[in-house]
Amino acid sequence: MLKKIFNRRTLTDLIIYLGIPLVIWNSCRGILGDYPAMLASTVPGIVYTFYTFFKEKQYSLTGLFFITTMLIGSIMDVYSKTAIQMLWNDVYINVALVIFWCFTILIRRPMAMYFFIDYAYLHGIPKERSKPLYSGMPFFRYFMLLTGYLALQDLSDIFLRIGLIHIYGVNGFNTIKMISQVWGTATTALFVYFIILIIKRIQHHSDNQQNQKQ
Repeated sequence: MLKKIFNRRTLTDLIIYLGIPLVIWNSCRGILGDYPAMLASTVPGIVYTFYTFFKEKQYSLTGLFFITTMLIGSIMDVYSKTAIQMLWNDVYINVALVIFWCFTILIRRPMAMYFFIDYAYLHGIPKERSKPLYSGMPFFRYFMLLTGYLALQDLSDIFLRIGLIHIYGVNGFNTIKMISQVWGTATTALFVYFIILIIKRIQHHSDNQQNQKQ
């Protein structure tokens, strides 16, 4: 089920976050200029994110986290005033996320655990039941590692974007957008794979508990 949802969502994301923005950039750049065209190219992603947020009623810590990140990025883009600054905004956002992921690990409140608690709640598992389970061993260790992966994912994105900006600049927006989107999709696919493994372990643990009770 999770694989099917990811495959369907991946195709939609590529259209909304890559295909349409590139069409807007290439068709409007000559008319509007670099900065307005780049700013306009972010609108479909913002609209789609808010639409998904309210349609799927993602009023959880996970949903609020992603919508807040989107809002901060959008505000930074509006106040950038230049196209090159907009490119750098993605780097700054990722730096902040790396710090955030690492902070949650240091205080032993890995964010991935709260993502899982929200996911379980959407599938009918009360938070009062999932949180104690996920906070104990061995699952807590998995969530620490998973949060560490999120930090490494954003760290790799930082170095990738810095390199692409220095090589291509604003004129290479098409290339930067495509490479960064493909890289993000690939690393997210690996993240989903790890999630599937953890879900299987949780299910196996639950099955064992059921068998012991019987």
